[in-house]
Amino acid sequence: MNSAVPLKTRERILATSLQLFNGQGERQVTTNHLAAAMGMSPGNLYYHFKNKDAIIHALFTRYAERMAATLTFPDDHPLTQADKANLFERVLTVLWEFRFLHRDMTHLLETAELSAPYRAFSLRVLEQLRELYRAQIAAGMIEADAETIDTLAITIWITATNWVNFLHTTGLFLDEPRASGDITEDMLRRGILHVICLEAPYLRGEAKAGLAALKAHYAKSTS
Repeated sequence: MNSAVPLKTRERILATSLQLFNGQGERQVTTNHLAAAMGMSPGNLYYHFKNKDAIIHALFTRYAERMAATLTFPDDHPLTQADKANLFERVLTVLWEFRFLHRDMTHLLETAELSAPYRAFSLRVLEQLRELYRAQIAAGMIEADAETIDTLAITIWITATNWVNFLHTTGLFLDEPRASGDITEDMLRRGILHVICLEAPYLRGEAKAGLAALKAHYAKSTS
């Protein structure tokens, strides 16, 4: 038996599911829709995933692994403004690729057995954010005490994980002719601008000097 065949099909299912969930919203897509989009029978899909929740769980696991890997920084030199700008872009890429998760997370936590994994993932991310701030303090980029670090980490994670849902529910930054579901990557980028503004009062040195340019970069992408 060729073990590569089911692996390839499994990856196709995940890729198609991610595309449809992002484009239409997870609740609008059934396993029958997925099977039809792939030109396969529902039975073939169920051979690889017992139900839609299993697909969602697999996509969440992939997202969590990607985000955890993204929230890292070089350990061979002090953190720089360029490192931080690169991190912003990598986080944005992951959030955009898996944007359906944060659009529908409240619903998913009730139906896809994600509650415990998501809680563990969030706690891990918060600790990574604290470590990132400690690295910035060590590099002279930020001045903040432990309480401020904790508050910043939590507030920024709240912003990042709720931004997609905020865009969908308010329609903010959408042009009149467009539907409220037509979220673009540029709109998502504006969330990074809010993160930058949250950090601004605590920036020092290179980070403070580069603040105006960084804000202008993300403001330009959303104008």
